[in-house]
Amino acid sequence: MKRTEKEELVGSLSEIFTSAKVGFLVDYKGLTVSQITELRRQLRQSAANMRVLKNRIAKRAIEASAFAPLKDHLTDNRAIIYGTDPVEPAKAVSKYLGENDKLHYVAGFLVTGKGGSLLDARRLKALGNLPSREQLLTQLLFVMKGPQTKFVRTLNEIPAKFVRTLAALAEARGAQG
Repeated sequence: MKRTEKEELVGSLSEIFTSAKVGFLVDYKGLTVSQITELRRQLRQSAANMRVLKNRIAKRAIEASAFAPLKDHLTDNRAIIYGTDPVEPAKAVSKYLGENDKLHYVAGFLVTGKGGSLLDARRLKALGNLPSREQLLTQLLFVMKGPQTKFVRTLNEIPAKFVRTLAALAEARGAQG
């Protein structure tokens, strides 16, 4: 590879590392070209991309970015899965992991306001198993609605109890008279 090609590659990788909000390093050893193509298709549907890395070039590109803690994990066959939403790419990879056992998480990085967090394989799997945004909003709605529903039922029980007491008194008087 010529020096200019390497510089262009470093530049494109640097752009990825500065614009992405999340990145997962995966070991893709043993995957066929068609399997990688299928994984990339699934990732594009979840607004993420995958790029196979040349480790030496990736180490140069990653140094000046928030993803610098991943530098030590750039060994062997590595690819980076990156995007702006942390959950959707993780869900796509977790779904693919269920279908294919040759792909493995190595490490990940989640960019936050003040730097970010290095994620191990266990945390990446947990991130991929989170419920969807819609499911979380639905659960939150039911949690927020619960106390109000109980309050209304409690308020409704006061007149209902009064009516039942009056009915019992009327029945008792009707039986006496």
